[in-house]
Amino acid sequence: MATMARRRDVLTSGAIAPLVIAADQATKVWARGSLRPDHEVTVISGWLWFRLTSNSGASLGLLRGHNLVFLVASILVVAAVAVVVIRGAPGTVGAAALGAVAGGASSNLIDRVRLGSVIDFIEVHLWPTDFNLADAAIRLGVLVFVLTLLFGRSWRSRRNAASRPAG
Repeated sequence: MATMARRRDVLTSGAIAPLVIAADQATKVWARGSLRPDHEVTVISGWLWFRLTSNSGASLGLLRGHNLVFLVASILVVAAVAVVVIRGAPGTVGAAALGAVAGGASSNLIDRVRLGSVIDFIEVHLWPTDFNLADAAIRLGVLVFVLTLLFGRSWRSRRNAASRPAG
C-alpha cells in the first residue's frame, strides 16, 4: 500500500514540475517579445504591472552577480525535492507542492544557464520586487509544503478518528 502511495506521489510531483517549467518559460518568451525594460504595462491600475527585468541575484535583488551560487543552489533544491518525494515523506499534496518548487527552481535554472540571469516581469503593489511564475510556484509550493508538514498529521488524525466506529 505504501508503495502505491509513494508511486502516486512521485508521479504527482513529476507531473507538476514540467507543467510549471512550461508555463514559466512560455510566459517569459511572451514577456521578452512583448515588454520593454523601460516601459510598464498596467494590468490592474495601482496593483499589477508587467515590466521586463532581469535578475542575476536572488529574490529582492540579493547577491546580484553571483550566478554560480544560484546555479548550484537550484540544482541542490531539485535534488533535495527528488529525495524527499521518492522517500515518500510528503503525501500527495506535499508532493504536488514540491513539484511546484522543483519546477520553479528548474525553470529559473534554465534562465540562468541560457541568459546568465532570470527574467522577471510581474510587479505587484506591496510586493518588494519583480518576479515571474517560477518564483510564485516556488513560494506557493514552499508554503503549501510547510502547511502540510505542520497540519498534515492533525488532519489525517482527525479524518482517521472520524472514520473509526464509535465505542
